[in-house]
Amino acid sequence: MHSYDTIIIGAGIGGLVSAALLAAEGKDVLVLEQHGSVGGCAATFSHRGFRFDTGATIGSGFQKNGPMQWLADKLHICWPTQPLDVAWEYREENTRLLLDNNRHTLLQHFPASESFWMEQADVADRLWAVSEKLFSLYQRSRSQQITALLRTLPAKVGSSKILQLSTMSAKGWLQKHKLQGDAAFSRFIDAQLLISAQTTSASCNVLYAAMALDLPRQSPCSIVGGMGTVADMLSRKISSSGGQVNCGEKALSFTVEKNQITEVISSKGRYTAKEIILNGSSAGLATLLGKEIPSAWQRQSRASWGAFILHIAADKEIMKQLNSSHLQLVDPAAGKLAEGTSLFLSSSHLHDRTRAPEGKIALSISTHTAVQPWWEARKKGKDTYTAMKQTYTEKILSLLESHVPDFRSNIDFCMAGTPLTYKRCTGRYLGLVGGYGQKSILPPRQNRFGIKNCTLVGDFTFPGQSMAAVTVGAVLAVDRISRRL
Repeated sequence: MHSYDTIIIGAGIGGLVSAALLAAEGKDVLVLEQHGSVGGCAATFSHRGFRFDTGATIGSGFQKNGPMQWLADKLHICWPTQPLDVAWEYREENTRLLLDNNRHTLLQHFPASESFWMEQADVADRLWAVSEKLFSLYQRSRSQQITALLRTLPAKVGSSKILQLSTMSAKGWLQKHKLQGDAAFSRFIDAQLLISAQTTSASCNVLYAAMALDLPRQSPCSIVGGMGTVADMLSRKISSSGGQVNCGEKALSFTVEKNQITEVISSKGRYTAKEIILNGSSAGLATLLGKEIPSAWQRQSRASWGAFILHIAADKEIMKQLNSSHLQLVDPAAGKLAEGTSLFLSSSHLHDRTRAPEGKIALSISTHTAVQPWWEARKKGKDTYTAMKQTYTEKILSLLESHVPDFRSNIDFCMAGTPLTYKRCTGRYLGLVGGYGQKSILPPRQNRFGIKNCTLVGDFTFPGQSMAAVTVGAVLAVDRISRRL
């Protein structure tokens, strides 16, 4: 039986960041990943000469002093990023807005929102400053960390304005700025929060919303080779630092004695470790422990949303009809921003030949969808499930062609992915996306089983689904774990 300092279950970004930092410190680490490649929700896969992003498509946190830049400096990595002048284009009927760092077209279209955006930028800047301070205190003594934070936090987030906002939902924030009556703006905000926070204004705390809405301001980028390049680089860093990454090896169960995990049993072996890091949720932990999923976790997490995704190989001529490599489409007749009525299209960079052959592009088009109907359809049989996929595919392509004429005629091939596909590729319970609910500024309890040597990382444990947020959560977790090793 092999023994390690730390075993990391799941090679999503949270797990890889944790493993890379620990390996760089000289710790003996093992990463177990059930899939054949690393990355999880930020992976990239190949098919017929094209490379498609599994989920995440826009790089965030790579700005100066941002989490990804801090990580690069710490691990001596240089990310192959390509800046995006326009994060994405928003289209709803005849409305076309370019989301960039100066928000010019946004303010032209919604002039009454100027005070809202000024406050959003102020709140986000304060929170980024707190994040930067946390990183600067990495591996300092607890007394040094506490002293420094006591000096920083009151100035950055201790003002009466921030404290007041921290008790409000984003919907209440709109009311504060007298924007609740502007249906078009409220719909726009809900659509943006769905992209970056996986929820809408009624269910998102202001502080989380401020950060989620900040993505277009903070040097968004594409990654050469796709988002999976980041995961691949982290995996190689782990190996070069003496760590071990085992893809195609699934963790099956834990042996527990006196509230300590004493053994990890996988599909290929048995291991022991002083510390266990699970890149996942309480649902995943419950499964490994052979226990029921806590009902409180299901209430506090967003245990309903998944994604339906089309991966499309297409001719680059499509891009002539777009102002950005990323496009958000909203059907104005829809009552709910899901199930094919709100789409997010991401294209590979035209000059990135690692993603598509000359003259071609790799596209990912996603919409939020409830997970349960997909599992019910699969239970009814393959024909029912296939028909449901075809219905969703047709709905998405029809909405796309209302904005991009002749879209279908430029397609080489199209593959559909459902929550079941996502579960198979990422191991996420039911194929869920979006982590925990963000109504409160305090995260829900994650390790609900009293396991002393198990730490959870990933978007179910730290607010926000971006690479930046998951990285922050992983760094904070490693800072705690390093003290125990």
